[in-house]
Amino acid sequence: MEVVESSTTSTSSFARTGSRPGRRDERNRTKWDFDNHVANLMERYSREGSPIEVNFREIVPFGSGVDRATHLVHTYPAKLLLNIPLFLCNNSILSPKGGLVYDPFCGSGTVLVEAILSGRAAFGADANPLARLIAKAKTSPINRIILESALDEILKSISGRVKQAFSPVVDVEKWFLPAIATELSKLLAAIRRTCQGDVLNFMEVCFSACLRQLSLADPRLSVPVRVKGAELTERIKAFDKPVEIFERYARLNIERLQRIRNIAPPIGFGHDARTGHHELAKVPIKADLVITSPPYAGAQKYIRSSSLSVGWLGLAPENKLRKLEALNIGREHFFRAEYDGAAYGNLYGAEKEIERIQAIYPLRAHIAATYILEMEQAARSMVQALKQGGHLALVIGDNHVCGRPFATSIYIKTIFETLGLSVKLEMVDIIKSRGLMTKRNRAATSIDREHVIIFRKD
Repeated sequence: MEVVESSTTSTSSFARTGSRPGRRDERNRTKWDFDNHVANLMERYSREGSPIEVNFREIVPFGSGVDRATHLVHTYPAKLLLNIPLFLCNNSILSPKGGLVYDPFCGSGTVLVEAILSGRAAFGADANPLARLIAKAKTSPINRIILESALDEILKSISGRVKQAFSPVVDVEKWFLPAIATELSKLLAAIRRTCQGDVLNFMEVCFSACLRQLSLADPRLSVPVRVKGAELTERIKAFDKPVEIFERYARLNIERLQRIRNIAPPIGFGHDARTGHHELAKVPIKADLVITSPPYAGAQKYIRSSSLSVGWLGLAPENKLRKLEALNIGREHFFRAEYDGAAYGNLYGAEKEIERIQAIYPLRAHIAATYILEMEQAARSMVQALKQGGHLALVIGDNHVCGRPFATSIYIKTIFETLGLSVKLEMVDIIKSRGLMTKRNRAATSIDREHVIIFRKD
């Protein structure tokens, strides 16, 4: 019998640990219902008119890194806390059971996984091909026997004569020992020679998942930074054989994939938040609920953090990381001719702040202004994708630009209000940063408060 977890569940030891002794699978079996919680929050927001402070780790009592469904199939930078989409998907106020959920910045598929677990249909979009590959693998049920047979065939087919070259997006010799790189090239060739379709996607994701462990990159940092000195020596000593590590990842992920065996996979994936829902059907798709957590201006190096996997899997256009970066909203790299003397027009309340930044650092001003203008394009696409009466949940944090706060949440909120959506609820969660910031990246700043804004298309 399924355990029903109401929105008023106690958050004692279960909240702290994410599981109860002897009931490890409950995190996957639980039937969640947050109707009352959402209704109470909306009523309070309507009465008070100001953001409500919440703690999603208490509302949904899961600790960090919980192994629920397929969420841990592959790491991905700045992943959305799964507690948030779980809360948003599992209520009938924001979307009906069997309704359609869309995430135009789907990343590695956190929203999509929770949408399909809640009994909704889902579709997503993302400019990063590695993100789309991971999201597909995490949301495509495949029979255990098929995957185990494919894995056995891969292991038998590894040959010293057949190799898969690393695409030159970064210097492979900087990041991998020659012997490790050779073994990886033979393994990837065997995967591609023996697998196809969803099985190929899954095995490539398992291959990608083990790359950081086999690289010379500092495992503590999302964006690759090569370890040095004594750390490098110790890291090299700790290396296992690539094939053995791959097999361990594959067998663990095969088990995870069985947790979604009775669900329908997403209806498709688009390549760009600005056009994603149009890419999937001749008749534009209309979602009951849009849930998304967009990047922010110039601070999320998603493509750089994915560079080792992008290189091995050959995912960059023309084998150039810069070409792939150019497809992403929030990118940092522009030529001087693009920002010297640039004028931007309507920036939804950010005009004076952009002028201030422009006087100090024209490139940073251009990064921030371009981000707002491209987010406006994405917002128009999201509103078009949303049904009349549907809801849009925006998960976004504020960051800093040139040493001062940049009110990203206010500017993007203003865009959606300008497009005709009305705010029904705004929540604020104090978080540990899920950005790409570390002590070795001192120029960046972390996000410590995350806004969850619920709009309605009236």
